[in-house]
Amino acid sequence: MKIMITGGGQLGTKLAELCAKEKHDVVVVEKEEKVAEKLGEKLDALILHGDATDRKILKDGDIEHCNALVALTGDDKTNLMICEVAKDFKVPTIVARVNDTSSEEIFMKLGITASINTTTSAVFAFKKAIEKPGERLVSLVAGEKAEIFEKVVSKRCKVTNKTLGEIVDDFIICAIYRNGELVKAKSDTKILEGDVLVICAPVESMKRVSGLF
Repeated sequence: MKIMITGGGQLGTKLAELCAKEKHDVVVVEKEEKVAEKLGEKLDALILHGDATDRKILKDGDIEHCNALVALTGDDKTNLMICEVAKDFKVPTIVARVNDTSSEEIFMKLGITASINTTTSAVFAFKKAIEKPGERLVSLVAGEKAEIFEKVVSKRCKVTNKTLGEIVDDFIICAIYRNGELVKAKSDTKILEGDVLVICAPVESMKRVSGLF
């Protein structure tokens, strides 16, 4: 997969490292010259120094053949402009970082693949760590109406030793990590003590869902 990342800050760098390790063809566009130079020394990726809102710069990065573009600058207006240009180039998957909650609706109306509010996600993660130790927020989805989180199964959990088919509720167990291995979530799969469950649940149901654990 060919992936273009605009913005070489901490988020952009980490994402580029991960994608490169998975053997994706990565292009990073960074506006600050010194930052771009350091990225060139650090990353196994094509680093372009320039403004990612400039169509020429994006064309230099072969945006026409990119499978995905991620707008990760610290400015919502800049990310929005980048996404608009990416849409013009018909990039199949466009994902944007949103810093201000009030900007989310604008990104949604643009019709891009996804927008991720890093501030809201961090706040929810800290709140969950305070209120529910042992429970880790992975992501907020569906316009922040649902949470995807990880939960460790203890002996006292109400779902321990039950099969997924026996649990009839409005949340979904998407996957199970067991002894370092991924176990496919099937109706006859039994939940065991020590399992790490990946769960998707509506935000309004979280208090009741957490009560099962």
